[in-house]
Amino acid sequence: MVTIHISGVHYHVSDKARSYIEEKLGSLNRFHKGLSSVQVTIHHDEKRDSYRVDVDMHLPTGKDVVAHDTESNLFAAIDIVADKAAAQLRKIHGKEQARVAV
Repeated sequence: MVTIHISGVHYHVSDKARSYIEEKLGSLNRFHKGLSSVQVTIHHDEKRDSYRVDVDMHLPTGKDVVAHDTESNLFAAIDIVADKAAAQLRKIHGKEQARVAV
């Protein structure tokens, strides 16, 4: 299980949102075994009534992986950013495996 740090900018993160984030992002380390912690930041833009979710992942190789998305629904933004983060980790893992195989 990966350690997830959740914070909000101009937004109080509810327990429901916190548990949803942990459910969606908690298993990201299955895509890259070196992943141990994830920083999630939620920004609420009141003017546009939208939510931006940023996910920062730091790999032991020194590589930083960032995924973000903006949606009018917080849970939709979490879903999309979780898919983006997983895709990036799969891509990095594939490249690292190809490098080892050569």
